[in-house]
Amino acid sequence: MTLRSLRQKSAGASLAALAACLLLAVVVNPVRAVAETGTAPAPAWPGVAGAVFGLRDGNITTPFVAFDPKGLELLTLDCAPRGRALFGRFHELLCDGGSFHLREAGPWVGMQVAKSGAFTIELTLTPAEAPAKSPGVLFAYGDNGGEDAALLQDSTGLALRVGGKKVFALFALGAGTPVHVVVTCDKEKWAAYCGGKPAGSGALPAGATAWGARQLVIGAAWSGADLWRGRMEGIAIFSRALTATEATGEATVSKAVQAERKPATKIRFRGTLLRQAKTSSIEEIRPYTRSLTAAEYKVDRVLAGEWKHPTITVLHWMIMDGKRLPIADRQPGMAVELSVEPLDEHPQLESSRRDEIEGNDIAADLFYCESETGP
Repeated sequence: MTLRSLRQKSAGASLAALAACLLLAVVVNPVRAVAETGTAPAPAWPGVAGAVFGLRDGNITTPFVAFDPKGLELLTLDCAPRGRALFGRFHELLCDGGSFHLREAGPWVGMQVAKSGAFTIELTLTPAEAPAKSPGVLFAYGDNGGEDAALLQDSTGLALRVGGKKVFALFALGAGTPVHVVVTCDKEKWAAYCGGKPAGSGALPAGATAWGARQLVIGAAWSGADLWRGRMEGIAIFSRALTATEATGEATVSKAVQAERKPATKIRFRGTLLRQAKTSSIEEIRPYTRSLTAAEYKVDRVLAGEWKHPTITVLHWMIMDGKRLPIADRQPGMAVELSVEPLDEHPQLESSRRDEIEGNDIAADLFYCESETGP
């Protein structure tokens, strides 16, 4: 039983009824860690109690998790990429022409914040540009009835918006520079922390933490507008305001989690397109809305990394968000310069649909190009 099915069964029910369904889901179909061990192990991150939602870095099976008040995992949540948004190797969110809609998480998160009258948003972000050429929304909680809270990047840096109108400037951002962010709000004041250090605070207007049951979107406004460009990970929402000490601790834990990662094996080359598998039609891939297609290249020159073979086969996204991309119609002979990584180092692609070159050795090494046509 998933949260989606629960919502369908409880359509029109109150938030209290939704909570009862969530608790029932824990009994009927708990998260895998609970089912196997009897209790959910204390996660390395978040490092403090009170999170009601978390993007679990590096765990490809349960990356998006709803937590109960004791920090135990309730159930996994669906996260739908929109536009050209992608998941990274560690399930980080890559926002460049797209966003992520967490439809199931919205009512759950809003319900918890509404009960407590306080919230904290934690994330690690890497902006693609700074200052931003146009305002982009990193995190939004809202719907047609209004916006309760949002984090955005504008020309001055990171900012908090509450009630859809009131904006508080937080701190400056650097292009390509990862930064751990914690923003807390209770019924009276807000506070911000950059890399675990205090970065400002101030008074909040009345009712700023009175969230409703709205939509949770990452990488854009709740409507899908105001796209943000960059990378986000380590995202957590708490139904309380973290203390300064806890914000510092979370920055330390987040940094330690990321330090354990090994970089992907990269190959950069100049080459010529030899052949490309036929990309299936939009109708043929349903119910999928995205699909990869294999392309074989003659390697003319290796610019970085090691590759001693005359050819290389690379998977590219050629259908995204139900739309066929121009790359699907390339012809042999096209010159390219690509940065690629081994497919087996990208576990987030294990369940992805793909079209392969007919007659190719299925055991041959496959590589993945994250961008549409190049580095």
